[in-house]
Amino acid sequence: MTRRHVAVCPAALVALLCATGAAAPAAAQGFQSGRIVIEAVAAVTTSSAAADDPFVFLDLTTTMRVNESLDVIVRPWARRLPGGDWDALFYAAEIRYQPIDRLRIEAGIMSSPLGMGTLEMRQDRNPAVASPFYYFGPLPRFDPQADRVQVLAGGYPIGAIVSSSGSWWDVRGGVTDSTPARYRKVFASNNPAPAAQLIAGAGVTPRPGLRFGIGLAHGAYREGDDLDYYNNPAPLPDADATVFNVEGEFAVRYTRITGEWVRDRFESTTSPAITRGFYLQGVQTLTPRLFATSRITHASTPVLVGTARVQRTRSQFELSGGYRLTPDWILKGGYEASRRYGASDWDHAATVSIVWAKRWF
Repeated sequence: MTRRHVAVCPAALVALLCATGAAAPAAAQGFQSGRIVIEAVAAVTTSSAAADDPFVFLDLTTTMRVNESLDVIVRPWARRLPGGDWDALFYAAEIRYQPIDRLRIEAGIMSSPLGMGTLEMRQDRNPAVASPFYYFGPLPRFDPQADRVQVLAGGYPIGAIVSSSGSWWDVRGGVTDSTPARYRKVFASNNPAPAAQLIAGAGVTPRPGLRFGIGLAHGAYREGDDLDYYNNPAPLPDADATVFNVEGEFAVRYTRITGEWVRDRFESTTSPAITRGFYLQGVQTLTPRLFATSRITHASTPVLVGTARVQRTRSQFELSGGYRLTPDWILKGGYEASRRYGASDWDHAATVSIVWAKRWF
């Protein structure tokens, strides 16, 4: 049996992880059994480079507390891309089960267990105008066959994760159905075949406001006999990917600094392709309504040019600020400089975003 036939069954994984999990604290949801919480977010983002061709984001999260131990979360998400095309998927369709005070299990379509940026994919939680580009932008081709992988993906996988934490530590582990280095729409018809990935991570919090964490994922990213996805009469052999990340966060008074570093190792037809990416972000709260943000994002990857590989880089810098007009409305704007893979010149633009967010109980 090849790896393409190994699909992830969340129910089976829950049973497996329950048998192997250890007790540790998990955050309470904070509302009573039977209560439903709805959080809606809409945002429009544009820049001086294409002011009449904006991004539009629509995000809806519904959380229902079945009982004191079980929550059901559904989160459809859609965005309008420049040019007018729409992209839609489920960012969450999962259960969160807390059988005892110090253990949490998540199963279904869920947030990626790797990456700091996935915690700020909602536009009202993102302090900047844009997101780190490598969560959505694919890597250039490093093999004769294009695999559409990236440094780290913003899309959410199917799987199951067990997590626990103490006063100064946290751990997690489980299985997903796709490498975190590929943006995958769960219900799309052009996805690669499911391939089980082993996921693990841990963190330490030596003092309030300071945390360091690591994460690791390993599994197949290419199946040579997946002809439906590659549509290639001469497919390349099976190949695995290993994703490793380091993340950190420091908050003191009105300042918060976050960042991550990611290293991917993709097996290939010659030597392994090694890609790296990082971002570093600082947020300063100036008043209860006003904040400023700065972020630098960088990625490096081998690119196939003819029959040889050359190293290419991509960079992005953003300096922006935000103002909370009302409890429901946020206006953000600033400056962005970006340089694409292989380019020598920087592109410069002014950016603006208007965000509406509402919560109902």
